[in-house]
Amino acid sequence: MVNLRPPERLVILADLHVGMTGAVDEIVRMDPDQNMGALYPFALNQKLAVITETSPWYCDAASSPWGRPIIPLEMVSVLAEYSSNQARFPVKGPAVGLFADQEIRMIDGPLFVGEDYLIRREIVALSESRRTESYWVRSRIFDAAGHRQLAEMLLNHATLKDSYAG
Repeated sequence: MVNLRPPERLVILADLHVGMTGAVDEIVRMDPDQNMGALYPFALNQKLAVITETSPWYCDAASSPWGRPIIPLEMVSVLAEYSSNQARFPVKGPAVGLFADQEIRMIDGPLFVGEDYLIRREIVALSESRRTESYWVRSRIFDAAGHRQLAEMLLNHATLKDSYAG
């Protein structure tokens, strides 16, 4: 992020600023047969049926060293974005948005299937290129009480300028 080109004149993201936090603490969970919403319209069990790097740890409590199934690393982003609309970041639209870059970090993981988590979001960078406006959101995943951070995701939301009619 140190090498990002600073924004000169944001339009779609004009109402965002670095340090802005989500509107609420978001409670999320991932159950085996839970549909994960509009962005990811499938359940964990459906994903496990086609996953390329499978492990019994994802569905068999007896196989897992933690005595319960863990959420696959590739599904942590699905969990983290499940409630992202609750952040209510004031992005103008409609416009075409893409996930341009993503980092997932386990701090005190893994995360477990069927367990509640609390997510707190913060905008940590804004940037633009000739064709995009981007905002970077750090989503910190905590235990349900919100005391112990377990993981975090850094996600670059890139919005295509030409797709915005405004």
